[in-house]
Amino acid sequence: MKKFLFILCVLTGITSCHIVTPEEPVQETEKAYEAYGLLTIPSSGFTKENVRVKIIMKDNSLLDLYMFEVKFATAMPVTIDMLVSDVTYTEETNVIHFSGDGIIPTAGGKPYEKYTIHDLEGRITNDSIILSNYYGETLSTYEGKISAKTNNN
Repeated sequence: MKKFLFILCVLTGITSCHIVTPEEPVQETEKAYEAYGLLTIPSSGFTKENVRVKIIMKDNSLLDLYMFEVKFATAMPVTIDMLVSDVTYTEETNVIHFSGDGIIPTAGGKPYEKYTIHDLEGRITNDSIILSNYYGETLSTYEGKISAKTNNN
């Protein structure tokens, strides 16, 4: 029985691993948007619900994109908090468009060159954040409902 409990504790520890990327606070001059939604990997049919995404507008043309507790496959043994820095954006009436290519994401402060982001396209509307991109060769899409906005400028 003790051996069973030990194995159960080890398995619980392994399956609940989480690589954390520090979340920067929103500065007075920045805008931020936060959403919860569905992450999809079309090639495998994998989905993860209730993924938190936070976007911080850093200046007039760049933003940081955070994704929290994500995984990209059922067999992925950990969830990660991921940061995609210095994504270009433009603003139109009620819509913010963002894009990027060749961006190396970080998780836990460590760069992941193998999963360099290509063809990142997204938009922020009054009520949603929608994006798609490739992590290496794998297409990923996300659609979330905005739960919080901070417009500090």
